[in-house]
Amino acid sequence: MEIQQGKREPDFTEHGVWGIDRVGDLWAIDWFFKQCETDVGIAQFIRLVSLYKPVLRWFNEGGIIDKAIGPAIRSAMRHSGVFVAIDMLPSLDDKSIKVQAFHARATAKTIHFPLRRKWTDHVVDQLCKFPGGKHDDAVDVCGLIGRGVDKMVDARLPSATATPNLVPFTEAWLMYNDKTEQKVRYF
Repeated sequence: MEIQQGKREPDFTEHGVWGIDRVGDLWAIDWFFKQCETDVGIAQFIRLVSLYKPVLRWFNEGGIIDKAIGPAIRSAMRHSGVFVAIDMLPSLDDKSIKVQAFHARATAKTIHFPLRRKWTDHVVDQLCKFPGGKHDDAVDVCGLIGRGVDKMVDARLPSATATPNLVPFTEAWLMYNDKTEQKVRYF
């Protein structure tokens, strides 16, 4: 498609949903990518956050883009009743530095993508072509997760000795407390 003089196509919007397992490996769960207007990108952001509750954190690039669309994102969250903590990571000029932490994890084989997904091919293709590829929006998302992973919480296995839900001062509560070993406290 030839772009008419004076008319510009919208930028690509990319959103990635990631999880972290109990050993600290990152797993790509879902992805959105499309050349679209800001309102469509924000609607997809809301869709992904509501689909994968609880999303604990969302990483965005700080700087000029955040100042431009941040209010629209917050307004969309209030309007839809779907909320997530958005962490603004500092904007860096050198894209190679942005993606360095992600690259280190990939080298350590702690990054995992699902098989047979259109978006997996899209992301891996951009990562393999970086920095020489035409587009690098998926690389930017991977860079964000690489820089933000230290703020994520590893998954935990349920405790084998789970404490039952007890109502204080009931017979069950008193019996449970009698069975457990009393710990001496020093003040």
